[in-house]
Amino acid sequence: MESIFNRDFYPTPIDVIEKMLIGVDISGKIILEPSAGSGNIVDYLNSRGAKKIIACETVEKLRRTLGGKCDIIADDFLTVTSEQVSHIDLIVMNPPFSADEKHILHAYDIAPGGCEIIALCNSQTLNDRYSTSRKQLHEIVEMHGFDEYFGDCFASAERSTGVHVSCVHLFKPGTGEKEFEGYFSLAPDDEPQGDGLQHYNFVRDLVNRYVEAVKRFDRVMGAAKEINQLAEPFKNNDIRFGAYREHGNNYTAITRDCFKKELQKAAWRLIFSKMNMEKYVTTKVLEDMNRMVERQTHIPFTMHNIFRVLEAIVFTHRDRMNQVLVEAFDHICSFSAENSTAGEKWKTNSDYMVNRRFIVPCICDYDTRWPSAYVKIAYYGSGYARNIDDVVKAMCYLTGCNYDDFSSLNDFVYKLNMDWGRWYEWGFFRVRGYKKGTMHFEFVREEDWMKFNIEVARIKGWQLPKSRTSRK
Repeated sequence: MESIFNRDFYPTPIDVIEKMLIGVDISGKIILEPSAGSGNIVDYLNSRGAKKIIACETVEKLRRTLGGKCDIIADDFLTVTSEQVSHIDLIVMNPPFSADEKHILHAYDIAPGGCEIIALCNSQTLNDRYSTSRKQLHEIVEMHGFDEYFGDCFASAERSTGVHVSCVHLFKPGTGEKEFEGYFSLAPDDEPQGDGLQHYNFVRDLVNRYVEAVKRFDRVMGAAKEINQLAEPFKNNDIRFGAYREHGNNYTAITRDCFKKELQKAAWRLIFSKMNMEKYVTTKVLEDMNRMVERQTHIPFTMHNIFRVLEAIVFTHRDRMNQVLVEAFDHICSFSAENSTAGEKWKTNSDYMVNRRFIVPCICDYDTRWPSAYVKIAYYGSGYARNIDDVVKAMCYLTGCNYDDFSSLNDFVYKLNMDWGRWYEWGFFRVRGYKKGTMHFEFVREEDWMKFNIEVARIKGWQLPKSRTSRK
């Protein structure tokens, strides 16, 4: 009797599928599932509005359970040809880990241009580059996608394993005239309305520059090859035409794929730099966004992809800024037990406030060997200063003020020549520096102080008492 519990049968947990498909548009797409198994991925894709799912499965008993959920096109995925899948938009797969690189490489080989491939694999498959097939997989991931480390995500699954898992994302480029097909097409709801984050014409111009630069690379390299061939008989000629990357005094030739990938990354980073997000979010939130940006740089630079990403940023702006407020609140509490009504218990207590006046330690610098008449921010205190700048960003979001109207704390102290122990007004705060290294801050307006505490309490789900007094 045929058993479904072979060494490669590991149904994909729902949380892993969700993680695989974060940000992936499923609705209306024709999708291939090459190792359907008991149908966990098929069920999820159907629930997300897939137009049609085609699948492969070697075990007859499992194929019967898939009836009605998808169309089975073959038993063994490795026998499927490009003609059979020329109409698909997406491949989502959890291949047998005993031959995962073969299945991923075959998926990439037969996928039509413009198809996205998302595949789980043993992390060791990506780390081990000694075999020819694994080297090939690494090169394809490097040029046409990226991978994410999921860890032991099957440890508590329906059928568990301690194997460490990664997820590979690949984008199969078109060829010839179809290479840039669809780069300028937009869905009806893609273009931002009103002022938006980026204007339509600006985005279209960037995509056009990217496409034209890649196309002209071919023409330039063709001309360079002709010049080099003509000059070949002149042995003393040490000039060579082509595209090279400089590493110190060494030069490495650049392939078309490498040029295209690096230009794609640079184009995405330009889009994000124009948004100037560092002005509005805390250092920690910016780190999270930078990780997202790095992941996005691997995705084709099309108008549709750009507007989808911008749309996602707009829709998550409130959640992101709520995180900014909470981080600013926690920063103030962490500086000193005197900064909140919870005292030392700020990490474990609930229903407390930051005080209207608070202290930041180790932020000022006073060297008795070279005494200064004016307040200075210590080099080692620059992290604390940035944390206070983050508090200002949170207050700007809360009050609707423009962050461009505020200088950083470091610039304010440097330009003003502040006397030690004297109060100065800086935006939302009065500030005072002390030679022992501390700096005192006080909310200028009581309504700003209360608004800050009330909003954080709302986010955290706390219920502050109706009556609070300023603690100075």
